[in-house]
Amino acid sequence: MNQSILCNDDFCWDDAVSQMRFTALVGGAVVTCYLSMSYLERAGFGEKTSRAAVTYCEMIQFDIEEDAQKAIAEERLDESGAIYLT
Repeated sequence: MNQSILCNDDFCWDDAVSQMRFTALVGGAVVTCYLSMSYLERAGFGEKTSRAAVTYCEMIQFDIEEDAQKAIAEERLDESGAIYLT
């Protein structure tokens, strides 16, 4: 388990933009993270329902944390401080 970034249990599907949203703790700061549908599909997600997407993200949470940590290390945060994993 990655200790430098911890995902909160607040995965939420946003139908308007077809993205998963969640927050993570990074060095004591809260960072908003977004996962695109293409990211989820590459990770093996196949169903197209919001409930299934949330459940799937909970199952692969540690992989998501690793990808988010990599994005932070590469300074891929946008101007608002959010991370987009696509």
